[in-house]
Amino acid sequence: MRRIRVLVLACALVLSTSAQADTVGIDFDLGDSTMSFIGTINIPPDGTIHSMGATTILPAIKTGGGATAVQTGSAQLKNLTLDMTIDAGSFLVAHITGHVFVSQVGTSTGPFTNTQSVMFGGTGTGTGTSAGMSLFISALLDCQGLFCSSVGNFPIDITGTNPAPAGQAFTIFLASLNTPGAANVDGTMPISIPPATPPGTPTTGTVFLMGNEVSRTYEVPEPGSLAQLIPGAIVLAGLSRRRRQNRGASQ
Repeated sequence: MRRIRVLVLACALVLSTSAQADTVGIDFDLGDSTMSFIGTINIPPDGTIHSMGATTILPAIKTGGGATAVQTGSAQLKNLTLDMTIDAGSFLVAHITGHVFVSQVGTSTGPFTNTQSVMFGGTGTGTGTSAGMSLFISALLDCQGLFCSSVGNFPIDITGTNPAPAGQAFTIFLASLNTPGAANVDGTMPISIPPATPPGTPTTGTVFLMGNEVSRTYEVPEPGSLAQLIPGAIVLAGLSRRRRQNRGASQ
């Protein structure tokens, strides 16, 4: 009977340990970000970023009092979205107007080695993967003016998923990660809108990320499979005890 109790307690200890969070997902509102577009347009004031957000998933454990202790390891970026309008320039020279919506397809991973920054995409040692940085882009932009052709290939009217450019990489910097509600992020992220009629020149821009945490979720290991070990352990311990009793009775 004592062995049964020991096995049950051991399994309970394993379950208790597995209940500790092994990752934390932090949702960021990136609405304070700005963007440089086609080299001469800055949003704002040449337009409006209506909404932007993303989720980072970081190695972490949940400590006492609800605090977080982030760990080194592999980080993920997902659910990146950007919704903006552009209204820039002058009608005499080049007046660009339109709407751009961007949504990340998949999840991108990168090394989180210093618990402060993550590089996604690119090539070479220490960089992450851009496999999850394919972007669904819906863009409708037009230009009026004498010099529109020197600014870009207009009109731009595309809807579809575009893979991340080869070698493209960007780094995000994270702070105050261990305090729920206080995490913030900044960094730069390149965006490339492909031409409506390939092989034309892509329309490029840079997003200067800036945002704050809006929520977080702790992910824990699935305890179900471990819980299934307890009945089996009890049965095995019972059989072992019965064999010992039978041996003792036969002697």
